[in-house]
This record gives sequence, C-alpha cells and structure tokens, in this order.
Amino acid sequence: MSPLLHRLWMESEDFLRYNPVVRNTLARYKVARAIRQSPNLIGARIRQLDELCSAARIASDEPLLRKIERHIEQRIGQISVGDIPWETLLPDPTSRRLTKGIILKPYISTREKGILYVSFENQMGRMALSENLERLSERYTLVLAPSWCPPHSIYTYLFPQLYPDNIVCCISNTKDLTLFPRINSKYRMVPLYASNWVDAKEFAPIPHAEKTIDIFMLANFAKYKRHHAFFRALRDVPGHFRIVLNGQSEPGRSRDTLLREATAYGVQDRFELQENVSDEQLHHNLTHSKVSVILSMREGSCVAVVESIMANTPVAMLHDAEIGSKEFVTPQSGRLLRHENLGRQLTEFVATSHTYEPRAWAEAEGIGCFESSITLNAALREYAHAQGQLWTQDIVPMRWRPNPQYYDPNDASRMADAHADIASYGLAVWTKTA
Repeated sequence: MSPLLHRLWMESEDFLRYNPVVRNTLARYKVARAIRQSPNLIGARIRQLDELCSAARIASDEPLLRKIERHIEQRIGQISVGDIPWETLLPDPTSRRLTKGIILKPYISTREKGILYVSFENQMGRMALSENLERLSERYTLVLAPSWCPPHSIYTYLFPQLYPDNIVCCISNTKDLTLFPRINSKYRMVPLYASNWVDAKEFAPIPHAEKTIDIFMLANFAKYKRHHAFFRALRDVPGHFRIVLNGQSEPGRSRDTLLREATAYGVQDRFELQENVSDEQLHHNLTHSKVSVILSMREGSCVAVVESIMANTPVAMLHDAEIGSKEFVTPQSGRLLRHENLGRQLTEFVATSHTYEPRAWAEAEGIGCFESSITLNAALREYAHAQGQLWTQDIVPMRWRPNPQYYDPNDASRMADAHADIASYGLAVWTKTA
C-alpha cells in the first residue's frame, strides 16, 4: 500500500469510528440484529445481551442509548441468575485469582465489614465463581473501579443480579454517576477515578531548564490511542524537537505496526519508540519532558494524564475527548487541543510549557493516592453508617501502579488473615506490594 493510501485508510477508519452518525447507525444495526433473535438457550441469550451492550457502548445519542437500555432490561428479565455460565465469560475460566484487587480493610465483626476493592469489570465475573458469594458479601463491602466508559457490559449487568448486596462503585467518567444506577440500583457511586490513585512520591520533578524531551507520548499500541494523529502532527513540529513515545504491544498491533504508520506520514525518523520500559525509565521520561500528549477520543479514566501532572509535565488532550481524566486538564495543568493544526498547537505548547505548574495544582487540589484514600474512606464510613454498620477502623491507603497496591508495603502483612478469609470462599486476591 502506498503511503498516501495508507494515510487515507487510517484517517477514514478513524473518522468512521468516532463519527456520531456512523456510531448511531452501527448501534441501531446491532440492536436490530440482536432483538430479531428469540434464543432459548442461556448461552445464546447472553450473546444477545453482549451484542446489546456493545450497541450501548457505541451509541452517542442519549435517546438511542435509553432505548438500548430498555432492550437490555427486557433481556435481563429472561435470564435466570442460577443458569449463567460464568466460566464461559472469562478468558481464564480456571482461575479464581482477582489480579486487580486489593483488601483495604479486614473483616472486623458482624457489625463492621471489611473492604474489598476490585478494578476492571471482568473481575466481577471471577468473583461470581466464589464458593460462597453470599457469605463473602456479608463480611466485605465490595468497591468496584470500572475500566471503560460507557460501562455497559455483561459483567456490570449480570453480576448485580447474583450479588446479594450493594456495590460501591467508582467512575471512569462523570457520566458513570448516572449510567451505573441506570444499569442496576445496587450501585452506590463515589466520584473517584482510577487516575486518582497515582502516587506523587514516585515522581521527582526537575527544573524546566533541565528537561531534555520536548514532546512525550505514553500510550499502548492499541488503535484507540490514535498514534496516526500523533504522526500526522509531527510533520508540523520543528525538526530539532526530541520526541519520545513509550508503550507496549497490543493484540494485532506491534512496534512494526507503529513504524509502518509513521512511515506513511514520513516521520519514522522523528521520534524514539521505546517499548516495555521499566517504571524507572518511564518516570525519568515523564519528569524530563516539557509536555506530554494523549490523543485518544474514548477510553476510561486514563491514568497517564495524572502521572504526567505529578511529574510536573503539562499534558495535552483533545477538547472533545470522552475520557474521565480530561477533568484534570486545567489552565494550570495542561491544554485542550483542537483537531485542526495539531502540530502547530503542540509547538506552541512546548514554547509555553515553562509557564505551567501542574504538580503544584494537583497538590493544591488534593489529587493523589493518599488524599484519595482519605476521600474513599470518608465515603465508605458514611455508607456504613447509612447501612446501620459500625466504623471503628479506617481503610489502609492504596496507590495504582499499574494495579492496586498498598501505599505502605507493610499493610500487606497486616492483611494476611483477611487474605486467608477470602481464600476460604474460593477466591484469591493478588496484591503487589511494591
């Protein structure tokens, strides 16, 4: 394929992916395909539900989304909770390990529950395989951290049908505050993002004059990160700029994929592509960059935004991006970009980067893992009291790198009995301490 055709292909595909007319048309097609079926077997009904959830995630029109949600509710009513084949809904059906979970508080008594924090919706599918989910829910309050918005999925819909108690739920986007309660009334919302758990002490900011990278992009190699838009913009930035891209391969997209896309724009020699770098190298790159950029249009919270802010590196995002962490991009912490003349905007951003103070802004606003632990603790204490429960012991602080971890590594040993307790219900909580 010639460079011109390759560019046209990528840009046309991107346009179709995010164009609201195309999205709504595809969503309607998925709905029509799903509802014309009358499945009798449980597996077929779940596939139908999955198709409707996919349509909900694509839809950009609120009335259409509401209509799809009504179809989903009708299908939920046709599924018996006891018949759900949870093993078939998981990539590793034999595992009972919550790889993205952490115990924040041990079980205290019948009047005071422990706290189990689980991120990513598919982990609820694994919890459904517990040998005694009712007993687990009696002893622990479940806190869910979603990974994507919109949150419509077979997990977010089916698990509350099985789970005996309410679910305290964080957000990926402010839309979640209304979307989750529409999915199920058991969700109790707390406005904290995955990006609220960045540990500021991991980053040691340096003076602007010592920064050696002009533009930095932290993004896995998935298509939704829109690397092609980055490469197109690089054609219009000064040739002397040092540009670094960090990331890792995703299914179907490797280092070679990105280099082919860059070649289509003639910028394959304009940046350094570093794959699977260590945390130390990543943090070095963030602190030594004048600006960072995220060009996704839709995803979940996007932790990289706050990581950049904590490194005292102002971050740029697109003004119409549907990403929760856009809330953290302010005149002090970064810049919202238009799609037109993106290279020129990035050049101007680099030129003025010394005027931003993102780390100071974050500290003043209380954005960080320790402060967010205090916020979550207050919300859980209030929830416990509303349920007639006691609250004599606070949760331990946590952080995110790139899964939930204890802020104080010593807390892991303090939770040994709680780990054994949860293991007695056929589950294991994997927690990295450092």
